[in-house]
Amino acid sequence: MAAVRTKIHLPMLGSNLPVVPCKDTALILAGHGSTKNADSSRHTRETAHRIRGRGIFGEVRSAFWKEQPSYADALQGLKSKKVVVVPWFLAHGYFTTKILKREFAETPGMECRMTEPIGMRPEILGHFQKRAERLLAVKKWKPTQVSLLVASHGTPLHTGSRGAAVGLAEQLAKDGYRTAQAVFLEEEPKIGDWRKLIPRGPVVVLPHFLAGGLHGSEDVPELLGIQGGEEGWYESQNGEVGYGEPLGRPDEMEEMIVNLAGRGV
Repeated sequence: MAAVRTKIHLPMLGSNLPVVPCKDTALILAGHGSTKNADSSRHTRETAHRIRGRGIFGEVRSAFWKEQPSYADALQGLKSKKVVVVPWFLAHGYFTTKILKREFAETPGMECRMTEPIGMRPEILGHFQKRAERLLAVKKWKPTQVSLLVASHGTPLHTGSRGAAVGLAEQLAKDGYRTAQAVFLEEEPKIGDWRKLIPRGPVVVLPHFLAGGLHGSEDVPELLGIQGGEEGWYESQNGEVGYGEPLGRPDEMEEMIVNLAGRGV
């Protein structure tokens, strides 16, 4: 029998289509992982476990670039001949457009479909808004009393990473903050220059990173000059900073991924 070349689709799927059981389809959550921080993959694995228990898909696996199982390993031994891959990434960046597309490009005997990354879903804006609202509620402040920053990675390798963060900042600006903009680890404007961008007043910072990773829990707080990576208010040498919880809790991601993957088969 001739090998079937994998079909790669990056659909912009609608949000109102019903999800039906996909017993003939395997779901793979494709994340990055880390060789330095095993906790970075915990939420991906937990979300896969939760979805597996619902019995919607024939098989559910998680796979990683920097951890085991690898993307190739996750495809081995699958009974299903149809596979839907959901990128556990926040943007249409270098990894989703280059690495994942390459890694899942040729799988003999399987039909493989890739959805958009979880971070491109419209629900992400709502999760950000809830984090900001929780922080404001602690102080009993209104958006007009604070500035807001979306702290993201950014990369010169691909404009998609920057674009996703900038788009979220533009949407959040409509909620009435003094100012709202994106800052980055690897691009300008840099996270560490936040007080040059916002000279005075309290600042809410929403990390555009997936929970469990070192960037959201350590690197960004250090650049902000705050002691801790948990959600809450902190005093830095440059003033008050409200730090939001990084994205990716299984209870937030599960339903979103089920709907996204179910429409991708």
